[in-house]
Amino acid sequence: LNKHNYTKFDCFLIVQNKKLIDFLIYFYYSCYIHKAESFVNLGELMKKPDVIKQVAEISGLTQGQVNAAIKALVKVIQDNLIKGETVSLSGLGSFKSKDRKARQGRNPKTGDLVPVPAGKKVSFKPTTTLRKLIQK
Repeated sequence: LNKHNYTKFDCFLIVQNKKLIDFLIYFYYSCYIHKAESFVNLGELMKKPDVIKQVAEISGLTQGQVNAAIKALVKVIQDNLIKGETVSLSGLGSFKSKDRKARQGRNPKTGDLVPVPAGKKVSFKPTTTLRKLIQK
């Protein structure tokens, strides 16, 4: 874990909160599949504080513990995407960093062609199971 420059606290969260991280994945998965009003009202945006509060209520953990686990999960995903690695979470999907080619764009005010430089983007591909469950 040291090669990723994680602090001892990050390592503790990763190791000690594996069950919590599995639960968070399950929770996100449940929100999108069941679309239950107790989790997410259709058409509304669920923000991080809402997720933290609901996960804390369901899991019995404190909001601080849930917040720390979510931060650690996000940090792990970000660090691996920066390195160009794919992050796969079973039951949810895969996050991948992709190169984007340079292209010509348009200035919406003037209509002039504007060069858009090459860059990177983050891609998410849901698992087949998740896609099928959402379609139900």
